[in-house]
Amino acid sequence: DKVIDAVERIVQAAQIDVGGVEYIVDDRDGSLLYYDINALSNFVADAPRVVGFDPHVRLVDFLEQEADKCATVTGYQFSAVG
Repeated sequence: DKVIDAVERIVQAAQIDVGGVEYIVDDRDGSLLYYDINALSNFVADAPRVVGFDPHVRLVDFLEQEADKCATVTGYQFSAVG
């Protein structure tokens, strides 16, 4: 999908691990306009209904993986330096 590909490129370039990218479609010509990029997202209410899955499960999985990486690199589960 064109939007997903573009958003993945945007967040990769910005080095955003968790966040949101908002866009609209110009109804005059169908062009995509990306207007807001957030490194932290305040997600929509009732996300499972809106996007079809619970993003909080994926967020928790990601945070657990990051904590595990920190423990491997620094020897501490939680570290300001890791």
